[in-house]
Amino acid sequence: MAQPADTVITAAEPLARFEEARAVAVDPAGLIYVADAGADVVYRLRADGAVEAVLGGPGTGEGQFDKPSDVDPTNGLILVVADAGNSRLQRFSRQYQFLEALPVGTGAGRGPTFRSGEEAVLDRSKGEPVAVITSNTEDVFAVDAEQRVVLKWDRNRRLERVIGGAEEGDGALMNPVALAADARSLYVADRGRAGVLVYDLFGGFVRVLAEGRAQGVQGLAVFESRLWIVLPHRILVYHTRGRLEKVLDVALGAPLVDVAVQDGRLYLLTTTQLYRIRLPDN
Repeated sequence: MAQPADTVITAAEPLARFEEARAVAVDPAGLIYVADAGADVVYRLRADGAVEAVLGGPGTGEGQFDKPSDVDPTNGLILVVADAGNSRLQRFSRQYQFLEALPVGTGAGRGPTFRSGEEAVLDRSKGEPVAVITSNTEDVFAVDAEQRVVLKWDRNRRLERVIGGAEEGDGALMNPVALAADARSLYVADRGRAGVLVYDLFGGFVRVLAEGRAQGVQGLAVFESRLWIVLPHRILVYHTRGRLEKVLDVALGAPLVDVAVQDGRLYLLTTTQLYRIRLPDN
């Protein structure tokens, strides 16, 4: 079977600059969110790259971050931030009002906390949430890089399952780094296995995509039945059923860390720059 021809991206429209960006996401209204671990903030940008709002700043209190590593704007009404250095997820309203924190690590089972002085927030449990995604059923999934597993909370933010532990055989994770989800599946980029592990939304292992092809995988995005697997200088585009459809070689002068896809636009993130291009024709 013939392999898809490579498309080379050598130019893109620059939108904004950052200190140490880790992740980009777009909400249904087209607003762009970037987690900047260097500045300990999350930016909300308009489609033209203009900064509309800044959330956070360094610290351990409500609405403060230590190395935010991912951001999930869900349906545009709730914002979830993987606050890696503080071993927690933080959830906010669209107006950036703090709602709750979800401890990650040994304190994860204690459930959400609503005040920064509560024990579960102050317990530095050594968890390291580096990726977060919310499903259509409002379950929350997060990669704990310290334990090398994915944690699942139900819609009431009760810790429900640990996914990808060593006892799970073919579904065991080695070095998970990024998440994506659609209406049926959870996708976990695993740098140790150089591929993407696919689970159902209950956490049951289904299969592996691109195993051995995703060396150095950085990020994931899913949009309209296409899974975008981000490597430092290449993007592999798979149909969610498992077929490799496109290979995009990216030569922008710096390695990619993440992408976001929406309405015919591809947003490309390096640690210091956000770019935008029109999606190549099929």
